[in-house]
Amino acid sequence: MKNPNALKWSDLRTGIFFLLGLGFAAYLGLVVGKNSSLFTGVTTIKVLSRDVQGLAENNFVSVSGKKIGTVSKLDFVTNNDSLYVVAELRLRNEFAVLVTKDAKATIRSLGVLGDKYVDIITGKGPQVKNGDFIALDAEDGMAELTGGANQALAKINLLLDKINSGKGVAGRLVSDEKMGAELAETVSSLKSTSAELSALSRKASSGNGLLPKLINDGDLAKNTEETVSRLNKAAEKTEALMAKLESDQGTFGQLHSNPALYNNLNQTLSSLDSVLVDLKKNPKRYVKFSVF
Repeated sequence: MKNPNALKWSDLRTGIFFLLGLGFAAYLGLVVGKNSSLFTGVTTIKVLSRDVQGLAENNFVSVSGKKIGTVSKLDFVTNNDSLYVVAELRLRNEFAVLVTKDAKATIRSLGVLGDKYVDIITGKGPQVKNGDFIALDAEDGMAELTGGANQALAKINLLLDKINSGKGVAGRLVSDEKMGAELAETVSSLKSTSAELSALSRKASSGNGLLPKLINDGDLAKNTEETVSRLNKAAEKTEALMAKLESDQGTFGQLHSNPALYNNLNQTLSSLDSVLVDLKKNPKRYVKFSVF
């Protein structure tokens, strides 16, 4: 009679296979969790940063947007009394040949609130080797976006404070009712003036007065231009004549500027007038007739 408590070989074999299956499943889980391949080797490189911006282990690494590896480990290190984080990047060897020693890594975000990942921009230097460090560029993820938004909000708040306090033109428009009413009247006046100018322009282009004819009638405009030119020349001649009359040159100029000449001429005319009067009264005194 067999002992029911005796260990059977079939049970032992089943247990061994079960343990091997658990081990293989755990290994597969580890490999899949690390996003690495069972059949290809990896090259591990590192980046150093003060702030990894939420980057976590198992986040992926890409070149030009294509996944080439994962973040395998994050550790703290101290350098010159400053705390840094070293991120180890496991790159599949088939893609590691694309990464050069002068490549630059950037921590980016999948969308606005997505997971972080490391994007690498390759350079022209030699290929990286296991354990090499590559430069980490300035992060341009949510930190930069949030910083820009905070600056914009600060400026908006400052502007609103100035407006609410009545500073500047905008502030006075908000707080000063009288200025607002005056501005409204000015705008209304400008609209009326604009309407009047538009009406005047329409009349000038299509009316029957002199201005429309000058605009639309080329012959009349030419004649008017010639008339204005002749008037300008006549005015120039008149100015020249007046200049000569007002100068000391010529008789009129001497009479205008030389009082002695004027007085002598006046006396001469007076004497001549007296002679003419006497001649009329006593013609025989001046005119003698003889036949022979």
